[in-house]
Amino acid sequence: MGVLDEFIGKAFYYTVDAPVTLVRDFVERQQNRRPYSYYHRKYRRVTPVEDCNTDDYVCLYEAEMQYRRDRLVDQEIIIRLQKLLGECSTREGPNAKFACKPLLDEYDVAATNYDTKYGGLGAAGTAVRCMMKQKHRMLEERRKANEASQ
Repeated sequence: MGVLDEFIGKAFYYTVDAPVTLVRDFVERQQNRRPYSYYHRKYRRVTPVEDCNTDDYVCLYEAEMQYRRDRLVDQEIIIRLQKLLGECSTREGPNAKFACKPLLDEYDVAATNYDTKYGGLGAAGTAVRCMMKQKHRMLEERRKANEASQ
């Protein structure tokens, strides 16, 4: 019985395992020659819209594209935190209120910051409108601070 088992093992090795291993090693060598990076593209930061002249359309366009990229990144962060919070809630069950508290706090901070920056702009919000919203918010905070000190 030992000779038969050895014969079957060698037959399997030379007919199935060896060719598959040979092809896999060849493919891996080819892939290692040209490594492919799976990370996202990194854009350089451009001049913010508040530093652009009103007649510099290229600067305004680049600032607008940077604003849109930043908004998409912030949206993805919120979506990811929502997903993690849902997974934690499902995993923990009745203890989710206590076990997921740090994640919930992080989500609340991120959602508040997102709403502070982009809330009320709508889908057609632009970098200029966002900057003006920030300016008005800062002026309102300064006015309230002056009223509170008097």
